[in-house]
Amino acid sequence: MGMIVTSALIIWKALMCITSSESPVVVVLSGSMEPGFKRGDILFLHMSKDPIRTGEIVVFNVDGVRVRVFMYPSNI
Repeated sequence: MGMIVTSALIIWKALMCITSSESPVVVVLSGSMEPGFKRGDILFLHMSKDPIRTGEIVVFNVDGVRVRVFMYPSNI
């Protein structure tokens, strides 16, 4: 059991380094992103310094809120 937990933590830390994100894997909690993503879908996040383009998913960290806010920019 200890080996499984250790392996999971190593994989999580590696994903954090590769994606430059605190939470490289998130789950869609509501149906607000349909039809593109359904409730329960797993998303892999990647932080980028490139400008945001139409169709990309933007993730916000809101102070005091544990859930991240996702948004599809329709016009930039």
